[in-house]
Amino acid sequence: MNNPEEIFEDGEEFKVDLSHLMDDIAQVYSFEHWKLPIVENVDNFIDEKEYHTISFYVRDGELKIEMKGTGISETQFKELAKIAFTTKISIPEDTTLGYYGWGLKATMVTAETIEIETKRKAFRGRQIWYWKEKCPYRVFKSPCLDLPEDSTVLTYKLKEEYKLDEKAVIETLQEYYPTVLAGAPALGKKRKFYVNGKEVPPPSWLDENRYKKVEMLKSINIKNEQASGKVFISEEELVDEIRGLAVIVCGRKMEERFNPYPEVKKYTGYIHADFFAKRKYLISDKTQIKRRDNPLWQDFKTKVSLELEKILKNAGFLQTTTQTERKLIQKVHKVLTAVLREMPELRELGIIGPLSGKAEIYTKGGNSRGVIEEAPSTKPNTSSTKEGERIDQYGYGGKGRVIKDDKNGKESVSKREGRIRGYPQPIITELPEQIEAKYEVGKILINKQHPLYKSVERNEQMRLYHVSRAGLEAVLDQLLKDGEISQERYLILKRQITYLLGGNL
Repeated sequence: MNNPEEIFEDGEEFKVDLSHLMDDIAQVYSFEHWKLPIVENVDNFIDEKEYHTISFYVRDGELKIEMKGTGISETQFKELAKIAFTTKISIPEDTTLGYYGWGLKATMVTAETIEIETKRKAFRGRQIWYWKEKCPYRVFKSPCLDLPEDSTVLTYKLKEEYKLDEKAVIETLQEYYPTVLAGAPALGKKRKFYVNGKEVPPPSWLDENRYKKVEMLKSINIKNEQASGKVFISEEELVDEIRGLAVIVCGRKMEERFNPYPEVKKYTGYIHADFFAKRKYLISDKTQIKRRDNPLWQDFKTKVSLELEKILKNAGFLQTTTQTERKLIQKVHKVLTAVLREMPELRELGIIGPLSGKAEIYTKGGNSRGVIEEAPSTKPNTSSTKEGERIDQYGYGGKGRVIKDDKNGKESVSKREGRIRGYPQPIITELPEQIEAKYEVGKILINKQHPLYKSVERNEQMRLYHVSRAGLEAVLDQLLKDGEISQERYLILKRQITYLLGGNL
């Protein structure tokens, strides 16, 4: 094979159209662009563990951000304007909110100029970023601020369309960093936030005095990582925006709340799960958790849902199923099982229960620790008759004695790779009227409030068809939403489901 250096010795580097690149960087963000200087700078403030206080000053089209506790090193300061430059990717297992190297650069789209001045030990530096013919430039200048301690100060002269006021800054901080404002540590350290000299309060939904009851989500083991939080039980129905659990990663609230029980309208809360950043499972603008090919997310959904179920049942929120509905569910489950059994593609995508396909099977006797308790159970697909094999595995089915891995457990257990059988459990419940059905963590929620359900309620066969179809389509909708299948594949599978339903009803 020829040496590439000899073949391409006359090559040159790719050129960068900075004007278009800056526009493209801005389009990555799902939230309003005026929030960029707030969110990206707070992320950097949290990631740099030596910072302890961040202050925002807003006036006359200017946003000044002062971070105290440390500064930027001379080497990093010189590279600061380089597109895709970051110090956060050198250690893959580091827990950080940012690692793309364009966060601070993205904030430039909101400003006419950004002045950055820093003090770190003996180093003092100042540079100004500005626009010239739609491209960003920078120039170094002599420091001019009196900084008594190590700090970094950024001063934005905002474009007219991105001008802020004090209220906008406070509400953005409350939206994205609720528990940090309430005193929770971010990356192991508590931080202080001020706007125009006043400390920023946490959002009102975190005020425990508003609720009838507060329940702890005690430390939950997610593949040897830990998640914990609180659940707030309300006497009144809560607005949609705060229902479910806010997922907090390194102090930052993710865009979508985790809500496996949307039919319950009287609970809210939060759960801290920094490990999603450690494994670099934050995608897009870092407000979303990667779900596809993410074993952490699957384990998180399963275990947090189970703990939440216990709390909501104790609060009397989870509805009991009527005898008529139980009979319907039994029939629907048989139909879903038959259809899904003929759709291997869905099995490969893991939709038939998070524990289906390859899984760890636990048995009594061995070098690991475990527990045997009453919990949602799923039968292992095994013909072995060894002691303990007949104990069910933790999963999604009826209640039964299950054997589970637990490093603090009293049982002696062993584990091996095997297969577990399990299909989504259909549940007849109440959802917002416009939703036919919804797939959530091994369950298919069928909405008895939906007009179509009500229209077939008195015809047993038509109701069976409606519930089966709506449930299977809910599975496809979730796969499409998670990016597991394309729109084209979605339509093909939908036609296949219609065909298979006809042969199984």
